[in-house]
Amino acid sequence: MFRKSVGTQKQAARWLEFPLREITGRWVSPDGLPSVRVFRSRKQKNGGLWLELTYNNPQAAFSRPIKDCFGIRYFDLFGRVGLAYDAERDVLILSTYGEYKRAQE
Repeated sequence: MFRKSVGTQKQAARWLEFPLREITGRWVSPDGLPSVRVFRSRKQKNGGLWLELTYNNPQAAFSRPIKDCFGIRYFDLFGRVGLAYDAERDVLILSTYGEYKRAQE
């Protein structure tokens, strides 16, 4: 599946395989993009995970369920936004927004 000469594909595949419970919490972008909160929904029976994007104005927040399709994690917000997680650096990666670091509480 992966060639030995291409190490980036192995790295990307490892970032896609992570337990969703590891990304729960608040995330901030070093580039000033909207903040992110990943939380477990209490309304659903199985407690599905949701992602909330909050823009500068607290009233401009969008909550979307995180979906998993054959190991690809994403949410729909005016198009599909992919999720990846680098556990070594504790960085959440959103395909259209970039890298997010865990917020210090």
